[in-house]
Amino acid sequence: MELSERLGLCPGRERIVSIVGAGGKTTLMYALAGEYARRGLRVGAGTTTHILRPAADGRVAVVCDGDPDALERALAGGRIAVAGTPARGAPGKLAAPAPETLAWLAAHTDALFLEADGSRRLPVKFPNSTEPVIPEGTGRVIAVAGLSALGRPFDEVCHRAPLAREALGIPEGASVTPGIIARLLLAGYGRFSPTVLLNQADTPALREQGEQTAALLRAGGIEKVLILSLRQEAEITC
Repeated sequence: MELSERLGLCPGRERIVSIVGAGGKTTLMYALAGEYARRGLRVGAGTTTHILRPAADGRVAVVCDGDPDALERALAGGRIAVAGTPARGAPGKLAAPAPETLAWLAAHTDALFLEADGSRRLPVKFPNSTEPVIPEGTGRVIAVAGLSALGRPFDEVCHRAPLAREALGIPEGASVTPGIIARLLLAGYGRFSPTVLLNQADTPALREQGEQTAALLRAGGIEKVLILSLRQEAEITC
């Protein structure tokens, strides 16, 4: 079973999929986009915040122009059209594309996968009041958390750790536990009724603690939780 099926995704049912959280968003986005492209589907990808600009090759085309002809050329040959604009002051990164570009991709592809949150490459995150940036028309939100955070100092591995400690009452000097990851996801993203991916289950011990986290998430009302290691299991296209 492919990753998209394990996450319960269905082409045509969720035209826009927004990926939030930390610990593997970009990897997940390209893994899902690659699966859809290999099925012969038209696929777009991009961000509502910032992402690294992928290397353009035979599988990916970066488009910074919202012109329909440019977007069609980017999709030609079964490529993934990655839309964005050069990020100011951040060489090698893409910022959100123009709204009309996202609208065109949503209307003219079978699926549009968007990284809709920032995490400074840390494994877990707690969003502030302006985050995540979920575009209108999103049919599914997938919240990601990295199990590599477990057992490590909270302040070292959580993006916006001071905000999270204040909001959730996490003491200074705390180490990350399954309960803390579950609280970050439930309080930070639960309002979106997300599908949750607990990534970086790279060892049996981490997978076991992932199961503990998943049980807490399900008790908190999140129905769909998947535990895996994207590095070990997903076929990454970018």
